[in-house]
Amino acid sequence: MNRVRILSSIIAVLVSIFLTHGCSPASEKPRVVVMTDIGGDPDDTQSLVRFLLYGCDFEVEGLCTGFGHGHYKNTRPELIRKVVRAYGKALPNLRKQRPDYPSQEYLMSLIKDGHNGDPHRVGQGMDSEASDWIIHVVDRDDPRPVWFSIWGGPRELAQAIWKVQQTRSAEQLAAFKRKIRVHSIADQDQTAGWVKQHHPDVFWIFSRGLFRGIWQAGDQSLISPEWLERHVRTGHGPLGPEYPAKASGKAGVKEGDTPSFFYVLPNGLSDPEHPEWCNWGGRFRRSGRGSEYVPAEDWRGGRPDTLYTIHRWRRAYQNAFEARMDWCVKPYGQCNHDPVAVCNGDRTRRVLEVAADPGAIVKLSAAGSYDPDRHGCFYKWWVYTEAGTYPGEVPIQGADAVEATVAVPKNASGRAIHIILEVIDNGKPRLTASKRAILKISGKPVEVPPVAGSQEHYLRTPITKLSGPPSETGRWAFHRGINLNGPAVKIYGSQWDGDDAANFVCNDRPVNSPGVHLRPPTDEARAKMIHSFRWNRRASITLRAVPRGKYAVSAYVWEDNNPETFTILLEGRQVARDYYSGHKGEWRRLGPWMVTVSDGTIEITSSGGAANFSGVEVWRSVPGSGRR
Repeated sequence: MNRVRILSSIIAVLVSIFLTHGCSPASEKPRVVVMTDIGGDPDDTQSLVRFLLYGCDFEVEGLCTGFGHGHYKNTRPELIRKVVRAYGKALPNLRKQRPDYPSQEYLMSLIKDGHNGDPHRVGQGMDSEASDWIIHVVDRDDPRPVWFSIWGGPRELAQAIWKVQQTRSAEQLAAFKRKIRVHSIADQDQTAGWVKQHHPDVFWIFSRGLFRGIWQAGDQSLISPEWLERHVRTGHGPLGPEYPAKASGKAGVKEGDTPSFFYVLPNGLSDPEHPEWCNWGGRFRRSGRGSEYVPAEDWRGGRPDTLYTIHRWRRAYQNAFEARMDWCVKPYGQCNHDPVAVCNGDRTRRVLEVAADPGAIVKLSAAGSYDPDRHGCFYKWWVYTEAGTYPGEVPIQGADAVEATVAVPKNASGRAIHIILEVIDNGKPRLTASKRAILKISGKPVEVPPVAGSQEHYLRTPITKLSGPPSETGRWAFHRGINLNGPAVKIYGSQWDGDDAANFVCNDRPVNSPGVHLRPPTDEARAKMIHSFRWNRRASITLRAVPRGKYAVSAYVWEDNNPETFTILLEGRQVARDYYSGHKGEWRRLGPWMVTVSDGTIEITSSGGAANFSGVEVWRSVPGSGRR
């Protein structure tokens, strides 16, 4: 056999292995450096266990220690080593499922200790093993960006940038920064602000509050202590006992840092270079400051919800966790493995773009999708409205079939429609493969209503009028409006009371911030009402002498500086859970929330983060109107 035939045979074997085990060549895997404040909240250890189970999907290039909220004393690299040793014991069985899992020795070589000093400063004499390693990784002759999955503070990365700035030319510094991608969980030290101020061109996803979607809201049975004991901690090999049974404030699965590496997981759902598209790690939008991205919202139950951008995928990512824990102990034939989703013949995990015209019928096919374990598969096609730029309904025929057709609306010219294909096997647990197809519609964009468009479109489109409660709920008459911390004002024909009005009580702290640019823009009277507000972490607003009857209540909330997450209650009933206030200047009228008054009062309260309430708007049901 000549050399050509031998080489061809070797290539054929390698291709067979990749197809059978779902492996990807190293050159197609995301380069990832983990930066963890392990030793503080035990959820870092929880996330590390899951991260190592996905070690075959990443090109892991660093496991660096550092500091974060509530943990500013001593770095704990030995805790990483402990988990990696347990991983090493499970490795022989893991490689039966995927031969491209990295070795224990290799992962041990990547553990780099951070600076044990001031966690909030960079500068001369503050280099560390971790910061020097980061420079080494970014400098490698590899065109791919390096994703920094930051579970604590970014000090080691900030120090690396500082050192490069001091020792290289402006062009070399710019080239260094172009390879950096950051997904930061809560920016847990002050060097995050230093980077954003001095190096705003660094690609930076700031997961403020959104990361809580990994454990808050959604189906709690999938993250309960019972689920954890059954599917992770017991009977699943040496990694199971390393997973803490509880973390700070949460028994069972917490893993607040996991979204940072979920975000770059190459599972066909998205492209990490597009934070606005969403994947298991959440969805983000530009903040308006340099290259920073902040949480975006998806609509759930008729209201915007940042946490839903993560927990909407919970069934898929928890089933995958369960399956990979099985990989630690069971032979290949007794484990379930991810199916492969194919769309219009494309079996890669890249996002597929399809050109289409307004009014066209687009055919999409999942033919060729398969399950390596020969399980049967179910198909699901759906429109991810928030990720696209067309806000209306997009009909899909055959949404649960192999072949589907999409009717492109005639008014969708110049827009993008995101179609998600899910291929779900019937193994145990059921695993989901995803594929995203983006329909790029030709023509000039047609203007859409401000409240119907994407988040970014909403924020830049002036609000000129807000109507009362929906007509389908009956007939309503304006009852009362209160301008918190402001004078009486007339807003689109309705007279609002000022903060000194009778039968109104709010003792929260008064603030006025007229210089903040509002997003979305609005009329002068409404803007003045929004700019004057009262705030508190436990806000309380009470209207008294309210006649008996049915009312629709709305609250104006806004953000004057930094994002907050809080919960709003009306008469003790939760009406907005974990509301994310957004970036500086963003405002919304939340509601309307229906309430029947019999005791003469309407009370709005909040808990959690600091809530800025600017106005309360109340409409009364017209007697005899009822619900249509």
